[in-house]
Amino acid sequence: MLMILLAYHVDYWDYMGRKDPFGSSLCTLKQKAYVESLNLDTMFTPQIVVQGRMQCVGNQLDAVLDCIKSATRFAAPSFQATIERPTPESLQVSLLGSLRSKVEDNGANIMIALYECGLVTDITMGENTGKMLANDYVVRKLEKLCSVRDITPKKTISGTVTFSLWDGFNSNKCGVALFVETVSHQICGSQNFKLPEKLWIL
Repeated sequence: MLMILLAYHVDYWDYMGRKDPFGSSLCTLKQKAYVESLNLDTMFTPQIVVQGRMQCVGNQLDAVLDCIKSATRFAAPSFQATIERPTPESLQVSLLGSLRSKVEDNGANIMIALYECGLVTDITMGENTGKMLANDYVVRKLEKLCSVRDITPKKTISGTVTFSLWDGFNSNKCGVALFVETVSHQICGSQNFKLPEKLWIL
């Protein structure tokens, strides 16, 4: 089973002094949206959300596996990606292809995430003080490619997003994920792209 993992690091624990170097208010807002769409009482970490349809506590392995096993299967979108670095501070992703599944009248957004693997965080507070935490698939940037509504599976879609890059950006540790997200935050298709081995600045 092919899965695409994305880790959204929230920032609402920062007030306790446990600042996550990868946390952002945008990720916190995304989790709030899941709280509403999944009719939950509150936000918590760690949380696993599968396709925006099911959720569980992230360290309960049996519950995580049950969510994955029961997930609806969708045809993966079929896009070709052209990835370039027009300036030292930016990454440009141009996409051309089709969703391979029908989008209903309510519509959906095609979202593009730039993620990074191989990150390490030193824990300086709490019960895990002194330990090192490995972080993979950390969403560093998230942009909307376009919105679609009532289109056929084979209709050609194209668009370009530009990401601003962070200090220490390493293309060998990063990837791009495309996912189709409905207005109720459910995922109905996703595709992963590796960055080119040699990503020259234009």
